[in-house]
Amino acid sequence: MATYYDTPSTTQGFPKYYANWDANFWAVAPTPDAQYEITLAYIKQPESITVTTGAAPPSTNGTYLSNKYQDLLLYGSLINAYGYLKGPPDMVQYYQQAYNDALQTYSIEQQGRRRRDEYQDGVIRTALKSPFPSDY
Repeated sequence: MATYYDTPSTTQGFPKYYANWDANFWAVAPTPDAQYEITLAYIKQPESITVTTGAAPPSTNGTYLSNKYQDLLLYGSLINAYGYLKGPPDMVQYYQQAYNDALQTYSIEQQGRRRRDEYQDGVIRTALKSPFPSDY
């Protein structure tokens, strides 16, 4: 655009060229002589899974998975990234087992277990590790 004209304010007309000035602004040449409407198509960087969404209450920080099941998100990411890590080969088995445990916890909640009267419904309850009060 610098080769199109040396001093931006001297030439005005219908803009023919554009360039990125920075992350928020463009530069156009020549300087527009009126307001013009444009259509822009671009690819947007997705929001982070921990970004605050919503201007008015209730606003949320992150996603359901990143708020309630951080371990599932962590171990899933570690398994995916392990191809790039240089560590002991048995660590991928540890990550996989930890991921499977976290996935089971997630699936139990999503199936609605422990939230209804499963004895009356005929659904087998998931065994809970809870000691008897007399054991204390």
